[in-house]
Formats: sequence, C-alpha cells, structure tokens
Amino acid sequence: MTTQHSVAGPSASAPPSAPERPAAEGDEPAGRRRWWRPDLLTTVGVLAFVLFTLGTVGSPLWGGSVLAPTDELQLRSPYQDTGFAGIPVQNTYMDDTYNAVIPDTILFANELKEGHVAAWNPYVVGGVPLGSIPTLGLANPLTLPYYLLPDALAPGYVKVLETVFCGIMTFLFLRRLRLGRPAAVLGGLVFASSAFMIMWTNWPHTRTAAFIPAVFWALERLVQQRRVRDAALVSLAVGGMLAGGFPAVTAFTLFTAAPYLLVRAFAAYPGQARRALGVVAGAAAGLAGAVALVAFQLLPFARQMSQVLIAGREQQSDEHLSAASLITSIAPWALGSVAPSRPPEWYLPVNLVESMSYVGAAGLVLIVVAVAAPWAARAFLPRGTWSFLVLALGIWVAVIYTAPGAGVVHHLPVFSTNFVGRARSVVWLLIAALAAIGLEVVLRRREAGAVAGGRRRRLWYAAGVSTAFGAAGLVILFQARQVTTVGRADAVQQAERMRQLDGEVLVGVIFLAVAVAAVVLAWWSGGRRGPLWGRVRVGAAATLPVLAAAQALTLTVPYLPRVDKDTFFPVTQTHRYLMEHIGHDRFSGTWGGMQIGADSQLRLRALSGHQFVNRRFAELVQGIPTKQLESSTWLDLPARADVASSPVLDRLGVRYFVTSPSDRVFGRRTPAPKGGTPVVVGEGPASLTTEGPLRAVVIRPVGPLPARAPDSVVVAVLKDSGGREVARSQRLAARLVEGQPFDFPVAAEDVPAGSELTVEFSTSGVDGPLRAEGIDGEVALETTTAAGDGLKLVQAFPAVVYERLDAAPRIRWASEAIVEPDGVARVDREASGTLRPDQVVLDTPGPPAQGAGADLRIDEDGTDRIEVSVSARGAGYLVVADAVQGQFTATVDGTPAELRPADHGLVAVAVPAGEHVVRVEYAAPYANLGGWVSMLMVIAIVMVVVVGRVRDRRRSTSEGFGAARQSQIVTSR
Repeated sequence: MTTQHSVAGPSASAPPSAPERPAAEGDEPAGRRRWWRPDLLTTVGVLAFVLFTLGTVGSPLWGGSVLAPTDELQLRSPYQDTGFAGIPVQNTYMDDTYNAVIPDTILFANELKEGHVAAWNPYVVGGVPLGSIPTLGLANPLTLPYYLLPDALAPGYVKVLETVFCGIMTFLFLRRLRLGRPAAVLGGLVFASSAFMIMWTNWPHTRTAAFIPAVFWALERLVQQRRVRDAALVSLAVGGMLAGGFPAVTAFTLFTAAPYLLVRAFAAYPGQARRALGVVAGAAAGLAGAVALVAFQLLPFARQMSQVLIAGREQQSDEHLSAASLITSIAPWALGSVAPSRPPEWYLPVNLVESMSYVGAAGLVLIVVAVAAPWAARAFLPRGTWSFLVLALGIWVAVIYTAPGAGVVHHLPVFSTNFVGRARSVVWLLIAALAAIGLEVVLRRREAGAVAGGRRRRLWYAAGVSTAFGAAGLVILFQARQVTTVGRADAVQQAERMRQLDGEVLVGVIFLAVAVAAVVLAWWSGGRRGPLWGRVRVGAAATLPVLAAAQALTLTVPYLPRVDKDTFFPVTQTHRYLMEHIGHDRFSGTWGGMQIGADSQLRLRALSGHQFVNRRFAELVQGIPTKQLESSTWLDLPARADVASSPVLDRLGVRYFVTSPSDRVFGRRTPAPKGGTPVVVGEGPASLTTEGPLRAVVIRPVGPLPARAPDSVVVAVLKDSGGREVARSQRLAARLVEGQPFDFPVAAEDVPAGSELTVEFSTSGVDGPLRAEGIDGEVALETTTAAGDGLKLVQAFPAVVYERLDAAPRIRWASEAIVEPDGVARVDREASGTLRPDQVVLDTPGPPAQGAGADLRIDEDGTDRIEVSVSARGAGYLVVADAVQGQFTATVDGTPAELRPADHGLVAVAVPAGEHVVRVEYAAPYANLGGWVSMLMVIAIVMVVVVGRVRDRRRSTSEGFGAARQSQIVTSR
C-alpha cells in the first residue's frame, strides 16, 4: 500500500489570518498520490539508523569489550606495573569519564542495587554530593542501563539508549513540522551522529543533549494544540535535561528554544495575540514545572555550588572555536587523530572534543538545498519555521566560530563560565532539521507554476547560495591548511599534517560528490514520468541515509574506545592492600600512582579526585607544600617527600601515600662506591650492609641499553645471610635511562641495621644484557633509608605505598579545643605540625573540653551516614575529617547537635562525658523541600495527563453519539 505525499503543505493554502491546523505525528500530508513509495525510503532510513547505532557501539553490546577509555589507566601505577603496560591507548581525550563519571555512577548504581539511594560520595576529595545533585545525570532516564546491567555492559547500552531516544525525538519533532517520514528519519540520524553527540560520549553531556529535540517537539505540540498536557510535556522534556547533569547544554537549548517559541506562537496565530501569549504562558508554566520536577536535585545543587571552590573558569572574549575546525564537517579526521598510535594527533588550539564539527556530506548538501529553496520549504513548513532555523543557525555559527565582535556574549549568564563551543549541542538540532527539510524539498519536487521571471530569480538565488557555501568551504580549507604550521612543528611534522589534511579532505570530497549526485539525480528525475524514472528517484533518495550512516561510522568507530574487559578498573595488589588495611581512614594518590577518582566504586577513600571541592576544605588542602588545586576540580598531589609528610595530611586522616615505582623513593640516599667497571645485571648477586631502615636499592645502568618490550621487567630480590627472601621489587625495564639512578623500592624497613644482605637481579623481556655500574665485580648499589620523616614503606609493587605513621584517625576524639577566628591563621596552624591528634581548632568558642580521653566505636561509616558510639571520660569533641560543612547535620543520642566547623575545613560535634551515640548524616536543604516539591509535581503531571485523556475520551464518545443520533434522525426522515 502506498502512502500519500503532498505537493504543498497545509500552510501553503491557509489564509493569512487563520491559525494553523494542529498536526499529529502520524499524519501524512494530504495531496495527490505520488508514484514513488515513501514507505520504502522510510525503511531504508530506519535500517541506516540501526546500522549506525549498532556499528557505533559494536562488541560492547555482547560483552566482547567495554565502551569506556579505561585502557588509559595503564599509563599510571599500579596498572602499568601489573601487566597492562604497552597496551595501545585508543582515545586519549576522555579522561573525565574514567576518573569521575563512570566510577561514581557505578558507585551509585551498586548502592542502589543494595537498596540504598546514595546522596553523598565520601570517597573523593573529602566528600562530594552524589545522587543528591544532577551533575552525573543519575536521575536521567538514559542512565537506566547502569542500574539494570553489569558494570562493564552499561556504557554501551547507555549509548544505544541515548542514540535511539534522540533519534526518535528528532523524528517526532520533524513530523510536527509536517515533514514526511523519510526526511524525519534522516534528521534523526543526522542529529544522533552529530559531533556533540559523539565526542561527549560517556559524559553526562550527551544524555542531556539527547533531550534537546524532545524540548522542541513539546514546544511545537504546545503551539499547535494549546493543551495543558502539552505544557506538562514541556516540563518532562526540560526536566530530563535538568536531570541530565550538564546545565550549560540546558541553558544553551533554552536560549534557542525561547525565541523559537515566540516566533512560532505569533506566526501560528497572526492577529490573535491572546492565543499567542497563552502559548507562551503555557511554556513558562512548563519550564516552572520542569524546575519543580527536578527540585529534589536542584536545591542541593544550588547549595553545593555556593560552597565549592570555583576558579579559572571565566571565559574570555577571544575563546571561540577556530573556523578551520569546520573542515571536520565533512572530513572528521582532517586535523588529526585521537591516539598516539595514529599520528598526527589533534593540533588545533582547542582540543578535539570541543572542536569537532562533523555534519556529514549528505547532511551538508541537504542543508544547502534547504537554504537555497526557501519557497519550496515554506510551502509545507509551519509559518516562521524556515526563517527561524536559518537565522538561528547563522547567529550561532557566528558566535561559536570566531566571528568579530561575537565575544560580547561572554558577558551573558552561562556563557561567562562555559565554553561557547558547547552550544554545538543545540546547533546540531538546527542542522538536522535543515538537512531533513532539504530532503523533503527534494522529495516534494514539482514543476512550479511560476512565471519565467520568477523561476529565473529563484534559480539565481539558489545558485548564489550554493556559490556562497562553496566559497566558504574554500576559505575554511585555506584556514585549515594554515593551522598545520601552528605550535612547534618542524618541517617534517608540518608535511605529515598536510598529508593527513589533504587525504582526509579528499575522502570527504568523495562523499560530498556522491551526495551531490544523489540529490541532483533525485531532483532531476522528479520532473519526469514513468516507472523507470520512479525507480531512479527512489534509488537516489535512498542513497542519502545510507551515505549519512556510512560516513558517520568513519567518525564513531575510530573515536569510541572499545577496550578489553580486563582493563575495566582492574583490582591490583595495591588496591587489595589498601582495602585490607585502610579501615576508616583515607589514602592520597599522586600523579603517577593511583589514578584520581578511579577507585570510588571500590569504596576506597582518597584525598585526590576530579570533582568540585568544598571551598574551606580546599583552603585547608592549600596548606600542603606546593600549589594545589590549580584547577578547581582537580586534586592530585605530587610525589614529593615534603608533601608526603605534610602535617595537613595528618589532620585529614591520610593514612597511606601512594606513588609510582618510577618516582624517586623518599629518604636518605647513600651513594655507591666508585671506581669499578660495568657489570652485567643478573650474572651474580650484589651484597650490601644495611645502615638503617631500608627503603630502596639503586643501580645506575650504563649504555648501550638493550632493546626492551613495553612490559619487560627487572626484578630485584633481597635475601638475608641464610638465603631467605627478605623483600622483592620489580620495575618496568622500559624506564631504564642510561647513567640515571634506577630505584628498586623495597619494603624492608624492619630489617635490623647492620644486616648483611644480597640482592639478586633478573630480567624478563629484555633483548640482550643489561649493564650497570659495578664495584669488585658486583653491581654497585646505592641505598635509600628512612630519614625520620614519619613514613614507612610497606609495599613496593605494583605501586609504592607509604604508611604515614603520624596521621591522626579520620574519625577521632579531641579532648582539647583551640579557638582561632582567623582563617589564614587556622590553616597555618594546621600546617605547622604543632597540633596533637587530640586537639581540634574551632572558628568560635564552643562547649569546653575537659582534657579527658574517650573510647570510640565506629558503628556505621557509609555514603550518607556516620554513627559512632562514644564512651567519654570527660566532655570533648568528636572530629570527622570530611568536607561536609553545610551539607551534613549531627545528633547526639537522637537530639540535634551543632555540627561545628573544625580544623578549618572539617567538622566536629561537642559531646558531653558519658556513653553517647553520635550520628553525622547528609541532610537535604530546607528540610527536603525539593523532594516534596518534586513529588507534588509528579502527582500533578500524572493528574494532568489522566484528566486530559479522560476528557478526550468523553469528547470522542460524545461526538460519536451526536453523529449517530444525527444519522438516525436523517434515516427516520
């Protein structure tokens, strides 16, 4: 059965003052029967969309791999030292996802599977909100696979879900604009494969952006039908974005959707200002409803952002995308790749994730058609739609891509603290809509009845638009060639970049030529009759969605990482040691040891992390030697002895300090004797006599160094005089540098001074003999011993773990309170090393402490609650070294108690003498007002939908009864 497709849409014949007829998603435009079959084109488009979706994700769907960049973990210890060294990194641009988004989402999902909705994450940077705020998109419906599937499967199915969802919602929006099914399907494919939706995969950004077409669909329904339930749909669509976790995308969308609504409302109801304003009022109510719907997260989010450190996020007027990046609209890899194994890597000033501007050849050609044929597009589009889409796209392109004077937008809200390039999220919906309109224009092609002069003017206009696009493309290509000389590239690198650019542009031009040929053939054959030309036209039109899907896969397949399941947050020997020993305290990773934020799903408390940090907690951390938090969301300590022994870490309950075996071992260095000749490492043991608690033995390799595989190792085994193994160490041989000391950390501090030891070396994966400085025919050994720094090396492999012997417990009793009202003085005092663990520094005077001790039993120490049984021999303070100021409340024996700022960035509760139970737990702001508002809003939306459906059914029944009654009267007559 063939469906009908109109020559001109309903709006073409409507009188100027008449309101538009509402269009349903399933309506086909009325008109004479066409000989071609749109159902066939729809089928091809849907199959192309399915091909793109499945091809984009691939093996992660059946567990053959994982759609996550955790292969990059192996660049740090302990992962690289546990057999993962040398694994090719598939994508080096997705750091945030594996050190924050994915592990924290897994933590929340695992808590949820255990029946607990975790509002707080205590395992990074002293503690941050988790499910209580929208940052990770945990309340977004598209996060659902994490709650239903195994951890390793979830990222792939989230990608499938968001791709299908945004494709369907784009389809429904375009159907509301009276486009046929084939064009609407193509529009969904163009948006789902757009640069923003691909490059930000695994961030909450794409789960937020997937709701953009839903917002426009809901607004268009509201314009056309003016019903309360359509305002409720606006609430659901915008609420989905607010719960998505990236407010900037929501704001950019609303900046675009608001003028769209105004244009459509007043164009749809010309001369009927009351109706138009009613539509606007309904949308405003829908927006308010969206805020109410997500109030349970928005109120805690507002509180959190008022308390965190925010620095260095201000946008400057010259922060735009280079126009050269537009070359990636048809040639996604023209400016480089994402992996070191496929050079050259990206070399624009702004990174690939922010710069990619992929549209695809098919989409670009159809956009030109839509812009070049406004008379054809306006014939079927609702009033004002074409003009808005073209004008909005032009403005956004000018703002985003370095247009002169566009920097003024950086003074506007949202723009002032968010990179303007992220507005590509909503821009690509405009692009998808215009591409779909271009296809619709081609499919509705007819012989116009205009006079010859009018036809010539249209041809001149279309030729001018096409020429302008072509000229812009040449300018962009010229600028792209210019950027190959940026940076410190030498002539060889520039030549390599130029080859990359020219080769990728050539491939893009081939796709472009095929798309142009398909459009021209479909258009030309549309003016000819006969079954042969009908088949030609269908075949040409069907080429476009297939072309769009095929070219999109050339972007998604190389970009999205599909890593071995063994690299998905592996649990190493270092992780197991910490889990067994850390108790209620925390550890601190370093740049080379323990990837920040990657261990929260293991419930290991870390000082480091990739999150916004509580402002006062951050000020306390700044008391650590060297500058911390140069980025307000990145806390990662350097592997320095003065940092590892900082008194601030003592106050923060940092029990363990983790470095890489490649970092110099802390302690006192004793040089090796000089004057010997080089020897081959491993040909015989080397002897030493310990001069103190031993932390490392050190060799100095001499050249030439043998060839080494990335995972090759050198092993050092310490044995006592009886031949018993005392300690063992292992280092990656790839780290050997000629003439430079090569440390072997050893956990041998308990070996008595003066002990006679031997060191036996062996190599694996080293191609040839390894030589080192020698003395008396043995390897000359330097040693590193403890230096009274309050540290003890307790594990040497696969990461180096130092126990911090002077660290105060994270949850501790203070029998003495010191009052210091000045914040700077407080931090200085915390960093001075003069405070005892049983002392606490308060901002203001509190109940007196009586100097007596207490016994503590920690009964609960989870995500949202800490409960401690206290047996106090005198009044004092229970101190919790977490960043929970302003977020938690306290009770003593069930009675509310003041949770006081303590040690500048921590908290304390005054506890009287005797037996007591102290509880410190997360508290939603304003007595959980947001939760109550959200619950009431859900009830209101359900009632609106139910009442609307009941009313429709009654109206339908009434109309049916009236028609039957009228028929009965006529029959009786």
